[in-house]
Amino acid sequence: MPRLSHTFDITAVDREVVGRIVSALHEVARGCRFDGRGWLLPPDPESWERLVARADELGLVDRESAEELREERRAAAARLREGSPRTEAETDELEVAAAELALQLQTGRHLAPRSHYLVAELSPEGVPVEPADEEKGWSGTGLTVTAWDETGTSSVDFSMPDAVGGTEPPVTWGTVTHDAPAGLLTWAAEVRLPGRGAWLRSAAGELRFSTGDWYSAVSGRGGGRPARLRARHAVAEVDAWLAPTAGADGRWSVEAVLDVRGKGLFRPVVSAAVWATVSSFRRAERRAARLGTGEPTTRQRLDRTALAWDRIARNAPRLPELLHDLAAALAAAGPRGGSR
Repeated sequence: MPRLSHTFDITAVDREVVGRIVSALHEVARGCRFDGRGWLLPPDPESWERLVARADELGLVDRESAEELREERRAAAARLREGSPRTEAETDELEVAAAELALQLQTGRHLAPRSHYLVAELSPEGVPVEPADEEKGWSGTGLTVTAWDETGTSSVDFSMPDAVGGTEPPVTWGTVTHDAPAGLLTWAAEVRLPGRGAWLRSAAGELRFSTGDWYSAVSGRGGGRPARLRARHAVAEVDAWLAPTAGADGRWSVEAVLDVRGKGLFRPVVSAAVWATVSSFRRAERRAARLGTGEPTTRQRLDRTALAWDRIARNAPRLPELLHDLAAALAAAGPRGGSR
């Protein structure tokens, strides 16, 4: 079977820095405060602007793009307030454009086992935006804390749409688990789209990342494939992984591999499809090189991703301080005074 691979030469991050970032992320989670209806209280606008500016400096966000998105949201909200006649589809489009992602603590104490949250799109009036077409499957993502121990194991179940209190099964569900002593993060998910032919509409996958194995690999003590994704479907299986080694000048050389294999009678069909995809990438790269269109090739896009990582990695020692300040801003948040 054909296999796609690409090797990145990227900036290394010290393991101790990674540990401080994880600790700071826990602090951010602890710092969250909620209003009387359970909605997460955002930092005050002035603090938020300072945090976004610093995140832009560190390469975490694109401040210009974030501002454009915010202006689009404001413009859509203004058009909705106008109340001018429009089609139902246009109204739905404006409602989605004006909505803002929000988190609601629905039951239990924050971060306590069995506490349940809803991730939803809120209208400018603070009302969850419901899908116009129920078959789209989006009415919010439910999150249920099943364990929370920052020095042990923490796990959260998720389902989309939120299945708690409903009669319909979710379309996507699974669990995210962090085993702190082992330095292992696991994300398992299953998908079952509604409709006939459940065997074709179902898939499952698991993503595993081991911090210990990663640093063992780059130090030459083994570690195998510390970052690995495995997915299963009725017609094919996907196996993808990252394999790091120590590179020149203290950098990391990371091989990214994607292996797709057909199952049973579908093996030659999947093989042909993968070969066609590989050939298409190669033709596009040759055409771009010959015509000089300026359109980035797949390889160039991958290299740009590596450059974006380099910027973040160089600033990694500064990330814990930013996260500490975010946690403090969340802990000091007051009643919602409007959209950010």
